[in-house]
Amino acid sequence: MVIGTISFIISWVTFYLFSNKKKFPLFVSTVYLGIIFSFITDLLMFVYPLWNYPGTKLETFSIQLLNGFGIYFVVIYLFLQSLPKKQTILLVTRHIFYWSVFCILLELMYIYIGFIEHGLWWNIGLSYVADWILFVIFYLHHRWLSNYSTLAAHNNLGGQICKRVGKRL
Repeated sequence: MVIGTISFIISWVTFYLFSNKKKFPLFVSTVYLGIIFSFITDLLMFVYPLWNYPGTKLETFSIQLLNGFGIYFVVIYLFLQSLPKKQTILLVTRHIFYWSVFCILLELMYIYIGFIEHGLWWNIGLSYVADWILFVIFYLHHRWLSNYSTLAAHNNLGGQICKRVGKRL
């Protein structure tokens, strides 16, 4: 429980120091998608215990909440924020590679200190594959929202209006 609380605090300090808060409306929907995914997998872990947080059920539940609203929120936000300006397949693949390596190293540290335990047939290799799948989903979701959401349309319209007004002045 202590490690979960420390991770939560470190996550939000990192968010406070390094995030571009002006982009919050552009990223928050994808971040919420990631939180929903984390809660769904946490619920599934009661049926298929592929991983476990040692402790009582209340401690496990608290850790899952802290992870969902702490580290998952911040990692997804910073992942989206740091996407390359020019988004070629190679650059996005490299970006996902770096973030998946970061997440695997974090998970390995958590396993080493006993914060999380793998169960049944789950292993670090499957975690790595799952990280890739999740980052691809987050990227595609964010890209889809950026192209088709009313927020993006509103932002583009605002930019066009500013350009027109600037030309008239």
